[in-house]
Order: sequence, then C-alpha cells, then structure tokens
Amino acid sequence: MTDSSIFMEIAKSLLNEIKKSKIIGIGSGRTVSEFLDNMSLICKTENKYIPSSYQILFKLKENGFEIADTIIANKIDLYIDSVDQIEDKSFFSIKGGGGALLKEKILMHNSKKTIFLVQSKKFVSRLGVNCPLPIEVSPFAVNFVSNYLKKFNGIPEIRKDTRGFPIFTENGNIILDTTFKEITDPPSLEKEIKLQAGVIEVGLFTKKPSKIYLIDNNTFKIIDLDY
Repeated sequence: MTDSSIFMEIAKSLLNEIKKSKIIGIGSGRTVSEFLDNMSLICKTENKYIPSSYQILFKLKENGFEIADTIIANKIDLYIDSVDQIEDKSFFSIKGGGGALLKEKILMHNSKKTIFLVQSKKFVSRLGVNCPLPIEVSPFAVNFVSNYLKKFNGIPEIRKDTRGFPIFTENGNIILDTTFKEITDPPSLEKEIKLQAGVIEVGLFTKKPSKIYLIDNNTFKIIDLDY
C-alpha cells in the first residue's frame, strides 16, 4: 500500500510548476484526491482550479483552493490526473473508472501541459488486459452502441450500482464498461468507436502526458515525455 507521505513529496516536487500555472485542471479518483490533501498543506497560492467532477470540486473547496469559472477560462496551464492503465511504450492510457472521462478528456486536451500520477501496477505492456474500457453513451443509444461494439469483439456491460441500477454520469449519460481481450491500436479504436452516433466519449486517452510521476510503494521516479 502506498504511504500517503509520498504524495507530499510529489507535491513538493511539483511546487514550482504549480506556482507558475494560473489555471490548473484536476482529474478525479482516489490518487488525485490524496494528492490534493497533501498539496493543500504546502501550497496556497493564487491559482484557480477546474475540477473534472463534483468529487474533486468538493475536495478542492474542502482544502481551500479557488475554483475557476469555466465560462470565462479559455486556457489551462497545467492538468494533473491519474490513470486506470497506461501502456509502457506508447504512454496511451485508459481512464474513466470514476465516470469522469468526458470532463477529464476536455481538460487534458485543452491544457498546455499534463502530469499523470501513476501507481506502478497501472503500467502494462498492452491496454485492455484485465481492465474494461469505459465508454460514455447517451441512454437513448445504449443498445445501438452495444451492438456496434460487438463488431470490434468488445463485450459491453452497463455500469450498475450495488442494487443493479444503471449508474448515470454527472452529464446524465450511461457508462458501458467494455471488455476487449487486448487493445492493439488505441488511436484507431478510439476513432472507430467515436464514429458511432450516441457515443459521447471513449476512455482511451491517446494524447500523451508531458510528465509521469511513477509511484512504487513509498518512492517515485519522474518520466519526462515533454521533448
């Protein structure tokens, strides 16, 4: 289990990057949440933050960070997030386990720089192995999209709560967690799936991060891809 103190060390390492970024986008999930708890102890600057979910909105407010108005903000200097899986050579990733993939992808694609905080067990040689691909879909199109995904040998399942009811995203859509034996060409699969009407977003992130903080228990190393 990762010691929470490692997130304090990462926050210290990122301090200069954070201080020079006026608008910062923040992804969702347990890793990001724990990072924010630690960052708040050492960094209270004039930055403004754009959350990718209500979970992170509440976490930012709880820690005293100022929220940016997305209607006014037209650029993001830095985006910080984690992943469900990331390929160790291409650095393509799967995200959306928490259901925030639409906003996360919007923030990442409109950010000058992206930093991923990645647990070492999330690094894989091939995406999709033991990790379903989340696909956000209009409720009206669930059956149509499900049939379409089967053409790519995908096995889609509606994400449900403990009572067996469909889980709706903050955008009012449904998640199809789709199992593939493996994903050999993430950019092509992302494009093919998004061609189907009713698909809102795909949890394949084929824009590479600028930097990765690779966390292994109580240590981390930095992989710099911004070259």
